[in-house]
Amino acid sequence: DDFQNLKKMKDKKILGKELTTLNQYLKSQGITLLIVVAPNKATIYPDKLPEQIKSLLTQSRLDGLISYLEDNNLPIIDLMPALQAARQEQDVYYKTNTHWNGYGAFIAYTTIINALGRSHPELKPYEVSDFELVTAEPSVHDIPKLIHANFITEPNFFFESEKDFVQTLHPGDYFGYNRYSWIPDSNLPTLIMFHDSFGFNYINDYLSMNFAESHYFHLRSMSEYLTRESIQQFKPDIIIIEIVERDLELLPGYLLNFASE
Repeated sequence: DDFQNLKKMKDKKILGKELTTLNQYLKSQGITLLIVVAPNKATIYPDKLPEQIKSLLTQSRLDGLISYLEDNNLPIIDLMPALQAARQEQDVYYKTNTHWNGYGAFIAYTTIINALGRSHPELKPYEVSDFELVTAEPSVHDIPKLIHANFITEPNFFFESEKDFVQTLHPGDYFGYNRYSWIPDSNLPTLIMFHDSFGFNYINDYLSMNFAESHYFHLRSMSEYLTRESIQQFKPDIIIIEIVERDLELLPGYLLNFASE
């Protein structure tokens, strides 16, 4: 339905109002907000779908949302051009998974840091040459699980820094406050990131290298942790909200509590 543009962003104006309230408050506190939408796999690989499945309208709800938020001066980043360009050289999503792979996550990371660098020039993305490519044992990914074909496996691969300079703790709450990373004696900015499963797939590892402190929360707990009280407690310089394209309709609900405070 997403690929065929049958889904519309019903609460686009409500979302715009909520994001405006949030952005204005964060600006008053000297905090930078960035909305990041992880594209659906079919958005980056439309040529891999059967010929019978065609896009029915000219504009997807993601395109419409990006245009709407940009027109209203709200900070959203479009990852599609970078991922579409990168796929010409190497796969950016797994063949047997709906998520991006380690390379796709790195492209997203680079695009995000470059965008944040406009307001925080001390933020510069690392290069692929700074890492070692690590290939893990093949495993069963989400698409084979959905069709009960657990005999289909695919290797995991990701980039790993040769210098282990980031310290990390995992509180263990997958759907809540799930990760705290820090770089000892660093003067870099502090990050709060709300994310879904696309955040868990490598990008949090990459982002942690550019921040003195990084606090990661699952989107499902955003109404609990995206509060004025929490912001005063964690004192972030940057807040990123990452959500996958197929779940865009959930975003207004996640922001409702903050807008009503």
